[in-house]
Amino acid sequence: MPELYETEEFTRNQIPIRIFNHYFEGKDIFTPAHWHQNVEFNLTTGGRIQHMVDGELLEHQPGDVVIVNSGVLHSNHWIAPTDYFEGVTVQVSKAFLDQWLSSRLSFQAPDKAEECEELIAVLLKFGQLKSQLCDVDTSYGEADKNETMTQLIQLQLMATLFQLLSVLKAYCSVEKTLDHQRDIRSSETLKEIVNYIDGHYQETVSLASVAAAFHYTPAYLSRIFKSRMGMKFHDYLQYKRLHSCISVMRNHPDRQLAALALDNGFPNVKSFIETFKKHFDCTPSEWLKKE
Repeated sequence: MPELYETEEFTRNQIPIRIFNHYFEGKDIFTPAHWHQNVEFNLTTGGRIQHMVDGELLEHQPGDVVIVNSGVLHSNHWIAPTDYFEGVTVQVSKAFLDQWLSSRLSFQAPDKAEECEELIAVLLKFGQLKSQLCDVDTSYGEADKNETMTQLIQLQLMATLFQLLSVLKAYCSVEKTLDHQRDIRSSETLKEIVNYIDGHYQETVSLASVAAAFHYTPAYLSRIFKSRMGMKFHDYLQYKRLHSCISVMRNHPDRQLAALALDNGFPNVKSFIETFKKHFDCTPSEWLKKE
């Protein structure tokens, strides 16, 4: 069964960070629920996006920052199909943060505007350096010159990383409490449930069958799933099936819809088409013509 959990992988990167510059439109603004060890910093620079972080629904506009702590379940979604989203994501190795700060800390965005501006400036700097690094990688200049430029940018990345540590220590650090430990245990249970769904969505899965697998009543599972995920169990299951179908459709546009639906857990092609229309305002066949 594939694990939803993302391992912390920085083996090929001497700098313990990963940087992503984002631009998405409409219903491409979607990342399913997942978690990872590294701590994630998200800055919205244009458009808007809806984040779900540990059961809390957050709508973010330009200038908003969300911090996702290690092991926290999170996802994102468009707000309206006409939206666009532009932003920067920086993931920092938890082991690195533990070494330089403390393993007893969690992080939250600053409350004061001037403190938040400092954090935003650092995240924007990361995004700019990532763009410069990509430009060097795709240029056709002299090899020695390109290598020198890459090394200079990497040094700037390390300098910026230590700027981030200073901001985190000064404005964003929170000591973990007993309540935090209880939240972690609750999150771990939900992760197991989500991982189970993600490994069995192609089968005949229901709220009752998953509840039985974890020795819960369906009513209890429904309640904790909605409170921590921000969506109903059935909606998440259909999301998972739908986006698996979309992945196949992009790579194999000639695949028969009936086979596609059944292979990804839908009871029949009618259910697949209805779910597709609910989320994309068109049929799968119409969507394929636009792609």
